[in-house]
Parts: sequence; C-alpha cells; structure tokens
Amino acid sequence: MQFKKLVPIQKTSSFHGVVFRIEELLRRGTLKPGQKLPSETQLAEMLQVSRPTVREALKALSLLGFITSRSGDGTYVAEGGRDLFMRAVYFSSLLGTEDFLGLIEARIAIEPFLAEMATQRATKAELARMQDCLMHMKAGLGNTEKYLNHEVAFHDQITKAARSPILQAILESLRDLLLEGRRKITSGMTDLRNLEFHTRIYEAIAAKNPELARQRMLEHLQDNREQYEAFYKTFRVRKLSRASLFPRLLVPSMRNPSARRAK
Repeated sequence: MQFKKLVPIQKTSSFHGVVFRIEELLRRGTLKPGQKLPSETQLAEMLQVSRPTVREALKALSLLGFITSRSGDGTYVAEGGRDLFMRAVYFSSLLGTEDFLGLIEARIAIEPFLAEMATQRATKAELARMQDCLMHMKAGLGNTEKYLNHEVAFHDQITKAARSPILQAILESLRDLLLEGRRKITSGMTDLRNLEFHTRIYEAIAAKNPELARQRMLEHLQDNREQYEAFYKTFRVRKLSRASLFPRLLVPSMRNPSARRAK
C-alpha cells in the first residue's frame, strides 16, 4: 500500500477523521491482516494532524481489536479476516449518527425476501426449531435477555432455512450491533405484541405462503424502525453508544399485527 497517498484529515474532526480513515481502509481491504502501519510520526505527517491525535485514535482502534502493538516492532493490523470486517462495521456504526437506522433498513431490504424463500426451502426440522424458539420466547416474557436471545435465534432459523449464504453472512455481520440496539433502546418490546408479530411470520412460513411471509416480516421490521425513529426523535441521540444514558423506550403500539387482514 502507498501510505504517502493518504488524504489529509480535516482539522475540525481530526480524531474521528483518523479513526474513520483507518476503519475505511480496513473495510475496503486496502489494509490487510498482519500489515504494519506507519509510525505515529509518519501518520501524523500524512494525515496532517498532531501526534497526540494519532495516538488517541490508535488507542481506540487497539482497544477494539483492529490493530495490535508488537514491542519494539511497531503497530500491525490485527489478524482476523472476516471478524475484522465485522468489527469494522460495528465500530463505524457506533461512531456514526442515525446511521444505525440504516442497519434496520438493511434488514428491511433482506429479511422479507429470506422469509419468502424460507416458505419454499424450510424443512420440517427447521420449522420445528422456529416453533421451539417461539415457545421459548413465550416462556421468556418478562425476562428481557432470555426473550431477546430466542428472538434472535428465531430470525437466525429463518435465515438458515432460506439457503442464501451471502445474505446470511451479511446479517451475521450486523447481528451484534443490532442486538446491542435492541437491548439499549427497545428492550421494553418483549411483550405479547412482539411475540404475535413473530408467531404470524412463522404461520405464514409454515403455510408455505411466500407473499404473506414477506408481508408479515416487512410489517414487523417497519414497526421496529418506527420504534427506533421515535427514540432518536424523543431523546435526540446521535450515537448508539449514548443510548444507555437514557430510559428504555416505551412507545405505545404503533402497528397492531392482527389489524391487517391476511391475504
């Protein structure tokens, strides 16, 4: 890599600028696992920021596992391949503003299609596992962590049943961040209403009705998006990392899953 071609960082956002620049190189694969980084002095000159700014950014990247220091030998990109990409997506979203809503929109673009495919490809064993997840979700009502774990497992079962490994890999790379948002922002949504959304999705898949499965998954995810939008609007939170500073979001029902007539 030609480090001398790095674009200087704007002084108004120097710390975040350094982090974003290195994170961008990681996502694009320009920086490879095991590759040595220039020294702090060289990076400061290339990016036209101070050495303390570079040091602070490298410390943050090191804490998250992007880079690692070798005593007497400098700083290297951490080994990890696919895990490195997943951490890059995670960190980028933590530093972003309402881009977290973009992750919800990614789910809206992907998961209704996967639900549709699951109606055609799910085996009896996979349908049984989805039903088992629903039973555990019902048993976990009132226990947020237990409920959320089985809710994630339910969506995972649909993704696996769809037999679409590329889309599955994309969703897996986003899972940790989405679950973090679920815990911090909408953990109050572990009630019968939420369970009903999932039950209706399962029923459509089990009935092998692709159009209905797509519609019900879309309704569920759009409802999720409305909950997050309400949170950001109410508290004007610009980072998911600040969400824990505010109360759990308790928003009145915006969409009744039983209100829409099944096709």
